[in-house]
Amino acid sequence: MKNIYLAGRLDTGEGHIGEFSEELESRGHTVIEKWFVEGRLPKPYLDNVDTSAPAAEAMLWAAYQSDVFILHPTDDILGAAVEFGAALASTEGREDKKVIVVNPFEVRQSVFYAHPAVIAVRGLAEIRSQQWY
Repeated sequence: MKNIYLAGRLDTGEGHIGEFSEELESRGHTVIEKWFVEGRLPKPYLDNVDTSAPAAEAMLWAAYQSDVFILHPTDDILGAAVEFGAALASTEGREDKKVIVVNPFEVRQSVFYAHPAVIAVRGLAEIRSQQWY
């Protein structure tokens, strides 16, 4: 089973990130650092540094350490771009690591979506069809 980190858009045309998290866990995977859980990260982040700082460290480490990193981007992904960078950097020497970008075709694209370690898919159905799933 895999340690999975989910980043990016909360609610997509295919459902909420929390629902997908539950689906993955029902299959025996572990979804690490569930930043998307309601109330976990109070805003504004800089007014809540006691919560935000350790969360930022944990989220970055989880993106780096994950076996599978899944990003559902938007044009303004902000922090998720940092997590994506950490996940991508962590593929060096880890051919088994999966960095997946879900439906990047309809948003402002990053050149890094074309990196050889990145798998671009058109939706969650393509993730569900992968061998590790």
